[in-house]
Amino acid sequence: MNRPLALLAVLFTLPGLVACDAKPAPPAPAQKPAAPGTVIQYDCIPNYANWGGVTEAYWKRTGVRVPPDMKGSSAAMAALDAEKDHPQADCAYYSGGIGFQAAKKGLHQPYKPAGWDKIPASLKDPEGLWWTVHTAHIAILVNTPALKGRPVPKSFADLLKPDYKGMVVYDDPRVMGTAFTFVYGVNAVLGGGADMKAGFDYLQKLDPNVLKYAKENVYNDFTRGEIPIWINADGNGLKAKYVDHAPVEVVIPEEGTITMPLVMGMAKGAPHPEAARKYLDWLLSDEAQKLMAESFFQPVLGVDLPAEFLAKFPPRSAYAKAIDLPLGDMAENGNAVKKRWESILSGR
Repeated sequence: MNRPLALLAVLFTLPGLVACDAKPAPPAPAQKPAAPGTVIQYDCIPNYANWGGVTEAYWKRTGVRVPPDMKGSSAAMAALDAEKDHPQADCAYYSGGIGFQAAKKGLHQPYKPAGWDKIPASLKDPEGLWWTVHTAHIAILVNTPALKGRPVPKSFADLLKPDYKGMVVYDDPRVMGTAFTFVYGVNAVLGGGADMKAGFDYLQKLDPNVLKYAKENVYNDFTRGEIPIWINADGNGLKAKYVDHAPVEVVIPEEGTITMPLVMGMAKGAPHPEAARKYLDWLLSDEAQKLMAESFFQPVLGVDLPAEFLAKFPPRSAYAKAIDLPLGDMAENGNAVKKRWESILSGR
């Protein structure tokens, strides 16, 4: 069984996984240190993977605040890089390829949190420079009333149809890690090679149907129907449907999908190292893993989840063509892919 299906199998068999390459940001001015009882996590968007609920639960348990932070993965990496001489953040959350890249740039310090040994070897750095907290898959999220009678698209190919002109949104991959995973990974889903021609040909064909390349979190816009189709993580669509009761369908594309590990790293020079270590330990606890699962992001560790909750996920068969991309390759090629996307598609 390949790793994406193995991770899904864990879920379904339990009783009861910005722009760093736009122009580099100038060094940030020195800031006042965070208040005592605070841990600073870059990329801590409340509506993504239930970070709002996770951090609220941690505050209630410990009295330690983890404030919201609206940076995407690439923006978080860029900020850590800009601030490396006067660190402001304690840790950061990323899509896997960006987290790997940030570690390779020397922006993390090693730490192996409690529960480390239970994380599959392929989902962590052996030195503790990054590790997975949960996983997701790229999906087509559809606000059905916003389609105004058009059929729900079932594939990446469907999104090219003129019916969907001005209806599709995906985030700017120079800013958001989920979008980078899509932009990088769609090439493999479509059978492309190392030149990534298949992927970029597709993205160019999709461009006329794109409403915008969002540089900010657009979850609320999507649930309100201002965005009919959003290419994003399956968990965000399932949360919209089952938690926020929006009229949403989550489509795993017929061509296949991309498995996306989402990872943490402890920032080099973290200003609150002991508090950060305790927080990172807690993120792998059953309590935190279940809170993340409430937003339909798949826990990296085995935790008990109710059968009625698991039944809300798409069937395992929908993920049969999930592709597991090497994070090292994503990190190695990340800058080039973002620059190529920028040269072709960032003109609006």
